[in-house]
Amino acid sequence: MTNSHQPPHHNHDDHDDHNHYLIPFLLIFIFAVVEAVGSWYTGSLALLSDAGHMFSDVAALGLAWMASVMAKKPNVKRHKSGVSYAELVVSIINALTMLAVIVFVVVEAISRFKEPHHVQGLGLMIIATLGLIVNLIVAKQLHHQALHHAESLNNRAAFLHVIGDLLGSIAAVAAGVVIYFTGWMPIDPILSLLISLLLLVFTLNLIRDIWKTLRSQSGQGKPGLGRHEHGH
Repeated sequence: MTNSHQPPHHNHDDHDDHNHYLIPFLLIFIFAVVEAVGSWYTGSLALLSDAGHMFSDVAALGLAWMASVMAKKPNVKRHKSGVSYAELVVSIINALTMLAVIVFVVVEAISRFKEPHHVQGLGLMIIATLGLIVNLIVAKQLHHQALHHAESLNNRAAFLHVIGDLLGSIAAVAAGVVIYFTGWMPIDPILSLLISLLLLVFTLNLIRDIWKTLRSQSGQGKPGLGRHEHGH
């Protein structure tokens, strides 16, 4: 637990925030560009959806970083639940952007069932595997942030985006393996749809916890945070 009334720890916390948000931010941004170019080169929707998730992560991590800094300011405005308004707004934006990415991938996947696209399996496998490694590193960084500091709704929203990336990378690797060894192209939009459905479940859970936080009346009313911490 952190305490806003303990100034000596602020510099240390700020330093940790910079470490735990800056490194993931840079890794995700660089590889989002790599995957975007790779999706064009390979023709893969799974890779394109993962790139889309990564670009939404860039915004999510940047906003989460900003909110974490603002939340430490002594005069920051807070909701009755004790959560800063900056944190709440950022969490809502993150959830909405994830929903937008999900809708885009579903629409594109349906169109690809009607008009199949040729996908280069080997290139997809290589790029997706590198993306998986990047996402594992970022997920570990954010998980460390949640374990060693007071976990926030804001941090959880950013972590949700990265978990979405992780699932997307796994799907893209699987699609690449199947296409490379069998040449079966429908696996690309099929796995993209599957990941989108899983992400929808996670996102709706986050939205539910944001709603509970908004409805709570006191500092002890952080149902989503408490449930998440004990659950993991």
